[in-house]
Amino acid sequence: MLVGLTGGIGCGKSTVLKLFRQLGTETISADEVVHHLLKESKTKQRIRKSFGDKVFDQAGEVDRAELAKRIFSSKSERKALESILHPLVFDRVLQKHRQMAGEILIAEIPLLFETGKENLFDKIIVVKAPIHVIKKRLKKRGMTDKDIEARLKSQLDIKRKLEKADYVIDNSLDLKKTERQVKDILADIRSGSKGKI
Repeated sequence: MLVGLTGGIGCGKSTVLKLFRQLGTETISADEVVHHLLKESKTKQRIRKSFGDKVFDQAGEVDRAELAKRIFSSKSERKALESILHPLVFDRVLQKHRQMAGEILIAEIPLLFETGKENLFDKIIVVKAPIHVIKKRLKKRGMTDKDIEARLKSQLDIKRKLEKADYVIDNSLDLKKTERQVKDILADIRSGSKGKI
């Protein structure tokens, strides 16, 4: 079974993915896949062709901070990068899922709904947190208010994501409460239930 894990930026998707992993579930992270893709020569060639040399450092590696600055200040550049990376990410996710012969795979994909690929997944989990918690977390990562607004604008509104979810995890509370929700959802998925939690 292929399960999508998504939510807004700063909601704590990576924490939730880690909890699923600790419970013995196979996982894959789109961010980790992208990290590997950006080191592959074919991907770098395509990025260089679309964005030029300024998004590369002296060692010839993609300067992720510079690339982020570019794509969050230009919708057309964001779409250009997404058209390069998104098909490759989904290919890797589906490839891993095929190798698993029916086991559960939790795939963390931040822009799952934005890519229109939700139909590839058997179930979808959305992680949520209040905006003040999100902003606090993102500022701890060094983001400015302007950075945060740009990233929030690039994503589908969380209310729309919640409407499309099979399961919702409230990650604004303590870790124990998040872990309880993860355990309940995993038990429900394993039981083959069609109900929402």
